[in-house]
Amino acid sequence: METDYLQALGAGGGFDTKQIVTALVAAEKAGKQSSIDRRTADVDTKLSGIGQLKSALQTLQTSFARVDDKADFNFSSLTNSAPAMVSANFDATSALPGTYTLTVSQLAKNDVIISSEYSDISSNQATASVTIQVGSGSVETVTLAAGATTLNDLVDGINALTANVSARIVETSVGAFRVVVEGPQGTSNALTINDTVFGLVTPSNKIQTAQNATVTVNGLLVSSASNQISGVVPGLKLNLMSETTTDVVLSVSRDTSAAKASINDLVASYNVFEGIIRGLTASGTPTMEGGALKSDASVTAIREKVRGFLTSDSSTPGATKMGMSDIGVSLQRNGTFKVNDTALSAALTSDYTDITKMFSADTNNQSSYDGASRGIAGDIVHQITSYLAFDGLIKTREGSYSNETKYLSVEQSDLDKKMAAIQTRYTQQFSTMSRIMDEMKATQDYLESSLGNLPFTSKND
Repeated sequence: METDYLQALGAGGGFDTKQIVTALVAAEKAGKQSSIDRRTADVDTKLSGIGQLKSALQTLQTSFARVDDKADFNFSSLTNSAPAMVSANFDATSALPGTYTLTVSQLAKNDVIISSEYSDISSNQATASVTIQVGSGSVETVTLAAGATTLNDLVDGINALTANVSARIVETSVGAFRVVVEGPQGTSNALTINDTVFGLVTPSNKIQTAQNATVTVNGLLVSSASNQISGVVPGLKLNLMSETTTDVVLSVSRDTSAAKASINDLVASYNVFEGIIRGLTASGTPTMEGGALKSDASVTAIREKVRGFLTSDSSTPGATKMGMSDIGVSLQRNGTFKVNDTALSAALTSDYTDITKMFSADTNNQSSYDGASRGIAGDIVHQITSYLAFDGLIKTREGSYSNETKYLSVEQSDLDKKMAAIQTRYTQQFSTMSRIMDEMKATQDYLESSLGNLPFTSKND
């Protein structure tokens, strides 16, 4: 609640002093306040607009980044004639199209050795020292001292070794127990065990012998210590599950539908970007307000630069497909692009390698400092990266508008302080004026009273 300082001082000039002071201050402040308000609204609008532009650029960059590497075009599908015998973990981004015929002549196995048979797993045996070696690795020893030589003690000792060996107790029949010791798969991982107590060295107690898997892939014989084989077929990790009596056929084919979907997505993303930037740069009409960045020529330049990558030939054209128009993507009169589905499908079927090069320059993870051409997608991603960089156009504009906001805040604070001082001065001036008027009024009343009491006045005739 505002205080009427004149009334508080006992002044009584017969007028609303607070209202007069407030009106005078408001009149003096109006012009400057209007200027600050107008400029603040303008910079807030620009900050909002640059935020929208930044978001649109980031979304566009994400869409084109999905096809800016050669590896991004490794869209493939897999068919398997015998998944129960050979399964395959499939990486569609790295698998190469082709047909691969496999035969599995043997699976990888590990040494499996059993102990002698015991009727009690908790009874102590003789003190023992058991040594175990995996392949040509280090020899490790399990020492069982008197009073700690049960089958459980043996199993615990083996499982505590650093070697890749495991042990467990199995009840092979009612009241009959054996310790089962297993090593890793592969011929080179055969177990060498020395033991004088538990029967682990008995030849007949080796119930499975370590061996490598052998598989033939398109005539190439491959030996592996594991039943999981990588590197023979790019993009495929083979899981050998059984020996085969007939060929297993794995077929990797190019999936053009995935590439087609990616190209459609990036065109749609550009069209959204075009709509946003068109609104931000609209010049306005007598009945419609202009865009938030209508006076910023650099924003229009961004639009023209990005559009130029899509309307010109690629910086790394293919032999027959050189630009977007060659694959059925055309620029419309409203500034958006339209995809001819039939033409795009045909181009992907007949000129897939051209399209890959056209978008990605046949490169992967190209350095941002590399000055070489990058293809349509790579060039757009690189250009947007420069716009969004710490010293790029977007960041520069954000900083400029933020600084202007700070300056306007300081200007508003200064104006408020100045108006407060003026209000104090006016209040003091009107207080003085009101006091003078009160004194003049009192003098008037005194004179009128004195003159009215004189003997020659008409009142006393």
